[in-house]
Amino acid sequence: MLDLFKKKMSPQELITKISISEKKLEKREAQIKEKRDKAREEAKNALKNGDERGFRVASKQYGSAAGQMNTVGSMLEMSSTMRNALQDQESLTEIVEIGKDLAYAQKAMGFDSQKMEAAITAIRTSVEKVTATSELLSTQMETLTSPESTREQESLKSELMAELKSETGEETALEDKIKKEREKA
Repeated sequence: MLDLFKKKMSPQELITKISISEKKLEKREAQIKEKRDKAREEAKNALKNGDERGFRVASKQYGSAAGQMNTVGSMLEMSSTMRNALQDQESLTEIVEIGKDLAYAQKAMGFDSQKMEAAITAIRTSVEKVTATSELLSTQMETLTSPESTREQESLKSELMAELKSETGEETALEDKIKKEREKA
């Protein structure tokens, strides 16, 4: 991965590298989703059987997988933004070159090139704004990835209890099992 930054790459090479990374992230996202769904099912079964400890373990796995899903999702969004910025940079570079050619032609014909230079400066400012946006997205991704696992566990427990109630209509019996399990511990 560090070799990515060793030499100056063309925007097209960077776009290719980012696309490859996106495919890897998408594959990883699918694996994490399976892990999250499996942990959810295990938590549900533990609740159904009155196994509080089993629920805690499975719900922590669920929370961990959900946090990883958020992180990978944010990374996919960031890579898409970076790819778009690179594509914009390519087209802006072409526009700048065309602008330089036009400025030369204008100068040769006696036109005011200061207006053309102002337009080129505006284009460069636009590129800087795209870069700043990418950095902002990166910072936001970091703040989005700090999960509050206890709240997630309670939310998952409520969701699963409601689901179990709708499946069996025996919520009271499940709560009694959980209480008995707690008393044993």
